[in-house]
Amino acid sequence: MAADAQDDSPRRRDARDNRERLVAAAREVFAESGFDVPLDAIARRAGVGRATLYRNFPDRYALGSAIFEHNLATLEALARAHVGRADAFTILLSAIIEQQIASHALVPALMTGPTAPDLEALRRRMTRLLAAPLRQAQTAGQIRRDLVAADVLSVIAMVSAVVIHAPSVGARRRRAARALQLVFDGLVPRS
Repeated sequence: MAADAQDDSPRRRDARDNRERLVAAAREVFAESGFDVPLDAIARRAGVGRATLYRNFPDRYALGSAIFEHNLATLEALARAHVGRADAFTILLSAIIEQQIASHALVPALMTGPTAPDLEALRRRMTRLLAAPLRQAQTAGQIRRDLVAADVLSVIAMVSAVVIHAPSVGARRRRAARALQLVFDGLVPRS
């Protein structure tokens, strides 16, 4: 009981708020300036000092991993919120692409960083995330029946490759929209 009261203390809430502000600021700053941006810029954007940043995240890879984890948790919540809806797949795919646009430099940097995530675990998590919405879209006739989750992961990787070197968020968004338009021609059922 005492531990529960401690978790709700103003100091604990302040620490959680600082961490959330740092993750949000890092997402914005990385999207604008790339993964190699000075971490001081992130601390300034979050409105915290360098010590607070480093207390929460010892390096940029830990910060990037926190963004990546937050992105996945957000997608999982979105999937839960749209369970049973035929449009859940397209909503989820659009959200994944938006995350790629915002975090374009994050995934490649994390994959080569000192604490690279477990790619197989991530693949399984994404496959679980996409499985039910994909089946629902196929049942509704919105997506071709022979498409499997691994195909969708390939599509996501292709769009990622298209946006990775775009010079701005707007350019990434335009490139992603065009790539998805071309891809959807291959995803929809043939008449």
